[in-house]
Amino acid sequence: MTEFGQLLTLHRHFQQHQIHGIPVQVLRQGVHVDIGTITSFTKHFVEIQGTLYNRNLYTFVSTPGY
Repeated sequence: MTEFGQLLTLHRHFQQHQIHGIPVQVLRQGVHVDIGTITSFTKHFVEIQGTLYNRNLYTFVSTPGY
């Protein structure tokens, strides 16, 4: 399983968070942008509750228990 603060970089990281409904924090250049659960993802984008985030522009951090 994942630990609080783990960076999501691999397909399986995003898949695990989506399947288990583990919250994800979204950062852009180290600044908090959003937090929520992954509703879908591709190799280029992550959708968090209706908002698309480009995987090349944002950092995704595991926040289990949030």
